[in-house]
Amino acid sequence: MPNQCAILLGGPGAALGETATAGPKPLAEAGGCALLETLLFEARRRGFDEFLLLAGGGGEAVAAFVAERRLEERFSCRVELSVEPAAPGAGGAIGRARDRLRDDFLLLNGDGWFDFNWLDLMARARRERVGAALALRATAFPDRYGPVDLDGSLVTTIHSPDERSGSALVNGGVSYFTRRMLEGCDGASSLENDILPGLAARRALRGYAYSGLYVDAAVPDAPAVEGDLLPRRRPAAFLDRDGILNIDHGYVHAPEQVEWVPGARQAVKALNDAGYYVFVVTNQAGVARGLYGEADVVALHRWMAQELASIGASIDDWRYCPFHPEGSVEAYRAAHDWRKPSPGMIVDLLDRWPVEREGSFLIGDKASDIEAAEAAGLPGSLFRSGDLLAFLQSVPRFADGVGFRRASMTLESVR
Repeated sequence: MPNQCAILLGGPGAALGETATAGPKPLAEAGGCALLETLLFEARRRGFDEFLLLAGGGGEAVAAFVAERRLEERFSCRVELSVEPAAPGAGGAIGRARDRLRDDFLLLNGDGWFDFNWLDLMARARRERVGAALALRATAFPDRYGPVDLDGSLVTTIHSPDERSGSALVNGGVSYFTRRMLEGCDGASSLENDILPGLAARRALRGYAYSGLYVDAAVPDAPAVEGDLLPRRRPAAFLDRDGILNIDHGYVHAPEQVEWVPGARQAVKALNDAGYYVFVVTNQAGVARGLYGEADVVALHRWMAQELASIGASIDDWRYCPFHPEGSVEAYRAAHDWRKPSPGMIVDLLDRWPVEREGSFLIGDKASDIEAAEAAGLPGSLFRSGDLLAFLQSVPRFADGVGFRRASMTLESVR
């Protein structure tokens, strides 16, 4: 299960050519939203709940930003700050904060946003027992970045930005580390110039190529922004749980009862990789019937999230309805607008997340699922049995990719 995400914050400046700040550039406003907020939002929805902000300067501004924007409250997470007043550089900031880092963690360059499935990088590195791995992206501007040479997935050389012209793979600003790989880094002043080349020289650094939107806040001129602005509105896939993710044995409420539908975990990951939000909307009448409690539902969803994370997949948010008009538990005996075929759970998610309706859809195994989707203004696809990944490929809005290609890019505040 993902846990800690460390974010490198640079020096004072303006992000995306917008308002300059007294603190690091990721705090600067761009259309009402700071890049740091977008990075927290993107990491939090993937399951990270501990954040360590590594600041080389401007510590007071960072602390004030965290408090004033209520980041811990809004994102339901823990945010800690490590400040180096002497601004030793990214390498020194990481090395000196080593004792506050977990055994392994995700590291983000706070001056940029690379929009791909971050959990795939983490899951792959863990699976291959890799101690350090970079997410690489292709760019037409290698003169601004350090091109990377690979032998398979092994990083052999990290070039200086002025050494090459034309398209190349470069560091995308998202990386995975185990803490042991940082031993001896206290004196390093630069991640790019000291730590990463050193790891490459030791043949201890991997690189995996990904594609996706990239926003660079470190260079304010327009050509440095390779894509549109942020945060991203995107379509969503709404999934029923019993009969879609797990085989419906009747009132499943504990991990030992879960039998995954064939291809279900892979289908969730395919949606993550394609850039969709993924939500679960499930009726849980067993709570109203006294068979188990809400705590059991929450615990099971947490376990399912851990299982999904192990292959690089995630559910962005879960909704369940514990009510039933014929429930034996009085507190839950009610006709509730969250219970499908009513669309309450779907509507709540649409209200709370920046979802692009065009391209969104639901997959369920009952007529009530489809009715709920249609009542919310979304198409539904009925899955009876078989392999969910194979079925997903036949869902029109996923198969043609139209919904995601048309997803708009906006500057809305993350709420």
